[in-house]
Amino acid sequence: MSIQAEQGSVQATGPVKRFVSSEWAARCFCETCGSTLWYEIPEANEINLAAGLFPDAAGQTLSMEFFIDRKPQGYALTGDHTRLTADETIALFAPSDEGESQ
Repeated sequence: MSIQAEQGSVQATGPVKRFVSSEWAARCFCETCGSTLWYEIPEANEINLAAGLFPDAAGQTLSMEFFIDRKPQGYALTGDHTRLTADETIALFAPSDEGESQ
């Protein structure tokens, strides 16, 4: 679960480690304890902050679910929200080169 923000709108103090996890995203975490902080999608100029960073995050509305076709069996989030397959998720966030198929 994450909360979307514009890249550059958040400042972190402390030991943040950045790991490039794919061609289109990076994950950031606390270098001391390993807690997830956010993931970045540079092409979209956004970061997605871990919902667990905020004491009132449980009151937010779920609006989108990614990689729905890769979720564990028996795992289902209820509600009326957008559900994207892996192909749809990658098409939304990954930079694409014209004429090149993904």
